[in-house]
Amino acid sequence: MLALIVAFGAAFVLLSLVTARLDESENVLERQTRAAGLAQALAAGAGAAGEGLSDEAVGRMLEEGLVERVEIHTLRGLQRSWGVLDGDPDLTVTTATGVELRVWVPASYGADAARLSLSLFYLGLTAATVLLLTYVLLTYFIVRPIDRLRLASERLAAGRLHTSVPVQGAAEVARLAASFNEMAALLREDRAALQDRLGDLERATDELTAAQEQLVRSARLAAVGRLSAGVAHEIGNPLAAIRGLLDLMQSGDLDPEEEREFLARIQGEAERIHYTIRDLLDFSRNAPAQDGRIEASADLSQVVSDTVKLIDRQARFHDIDIALRLDDELPRVRGDHERLRQLLLNLLFNAADALDGKGRIELRATNGVGVVQLIVEDDGPGIDRDIIEQVFDPFVTTKAPGQGTGLGLAVCHTIVEGLGGSIEAANREEGGAALKVRLPVAT
Repeated sequence: MLALIVAFGAAFVLLSLVTARLDESENVLERQTRAAGLAQALAAGAGAAGEGLSDEAVGRMLEEGLVERVEIHTLRGLQRSWGVLDGDPDLTVTTATGVELRVWVPASYGADAARLSLSLFYLGLTAATVLLLTYVLLTYFIVRPIDRLRLASERLAAGRLHTSVPVQGAAEVARLAASFNEMAALLREDRAALQDRLGDLERATDELTAAQEQLVRSARLAAVGRLSAGVAHEIGNPLAAIRGLLDLMQSGDLDPEEEREFLARIQGEAERIHYTIRDLLDFSRNAPAQDGRIEASADLSQVVSDTVKLIDRQARFHDIDIALRLDDELPRVRGDHERLRQLLLNLLFNAADALDGKGRIELRATNGVGVVQLIVEDDGPGIDRDIIEQVFDPFVTTKAPGQGTGLGLAVCHTIVEGLGGSIEAANREEGGAALKVRLPVAT
């Protein structure tokens, strides 16, 4: 609108200048015509040397404003003059006797000014009318429809997908509004499809999570089975001691002091059995939900201590030296105690299988920036280079058929990734394998 007003203003100025020029040309032409008539009339009565013109007659013409100045020239020069000299004459007439008559006529300034003012008024009124009409038409057909489109676009960007605009205005603006409505409809359809797809993905994720939980549960039960031999030994020895002590007590040859000592020893052995069974049940119990594992925190030093205690009397670890190197004051890590113990137990079982029951396992835990690094190393043959990249895939194993499921390290990978950490496998330069686990520090 500003550009349109400037354009109309410039056009109005140019038209005003043209009108003024035309009025000025008409004024000059009118003066020349009037001067010619007066000059002819004066020349007719001038006589041979201009003596026919009386001062009274020319004076009346001056008073009435018909002329401003009159001069009579002969061969001898200026003979007579009336009025005030002002510029060049409007017309010069030469009579048959050689008398030159010069006439100045007044300009009709009042009439010319009035006519110019009226012309400029009508021209300005026309320009103002055109501007007003243009403003109304632009507002109705372009400005308002575009403003509605702008507001609708802002609502659409804010997520209100049921926004639409009326198809009004100029042809191009109406087509733009129709295109906007079609776009909004497509966005609604796309969002509905995306929500359906998101629902499918959530269901698939729930199913995958359930499958992973089942996999971890199965691996836990498999680990319980591998612990059964050691548990039998842990329970068998205390039971044998209890039976022997009871036989001695039933013989009746004990004094009260010996009976109290035997009862205390029986109670100690029974508690030993109780703790062994409790540790096994705690390990085989279902783990909490994944969100709970992430929000929970555990003392890694205590996890290591409990896990080593659980396998301490296992037959497969009798000839294996387990060395612990834990940093002092390790921070608590993300995850629940039992799930971390299952992770560490799988890593130790994997190392023991690689050593074939004889060798050395080193377990280190160091504090890093925002993480605790847990490393389990052995001095066995290491990991075959052909499978080292797939060692965490399910059912990948180097053991003989029937001796392993290939799920131990896959379960470790699932547990660590569920806690937001990472795990990697590598071969040591001096021989053997190293499994490095990075666990996030609990916040």
